[in-house]
Amino acid sequence: MGVIRNHYVGRTFIQPSPYIRDLGVRVKLNPVREVIKGKRIVIVEDSIVRGTTSRARINTLREAGAKEVHMRVSCPPLRYPCFYGIDFPTKEELIASTRRVEDIAEFVGLDSLGFLSLEGLFKAMPLPRKEFCAACFHGDYPLPIPPGMGKHSLERSEDREQKRDFFCSL
Repeated sequence: MGVIRNHYVGRTFIQPSPYIRDLGVRVKLNPVREVIKGKRIVIVEDSIVRGTTSRARINTLREAGAKEVHMRVSCPPLRYPCFYGIDFPTKEELIASTRRVEDIAEFVGLDSLGFLSLEGLFKAMPLPRKEFCAACFHGDYPLPIPPGMGKHSLERSEDREQKRDFFCSL
């Protein structure tokens, strides 16, 4: 009840540029100062990709007078890109690929940060572990990733034959 969400703003992490992502984050969530001021707040988040949305959200809550801000994330840290259909950024853009949990908390301005463990994630799933790809968490991909494969690889025409062969083998 302390934040009103603008439902006309989509997923900010998939926007193509930092400027558009930041703009989306600014208009996506609006604090209710009367509810937030002087409170200890816990945010439950589905993931942290780059940290852009989290950092902006935490700054907004602090400006609205939050006494403490804690975050719990319902998946493990995203450390590796997904080549199987999820539009994650490159490894270098993923905040958890180069930072420890404590460093991420400091970067986004949190008093504490906790992620669900990979084991906890698998325990929560209704199907056996082997039914799920978790490469974005641990980097062990079900199929070898060809050299040079990246976020925009499928958009470059010069690599079409290599991509066709790779995806046909799926």
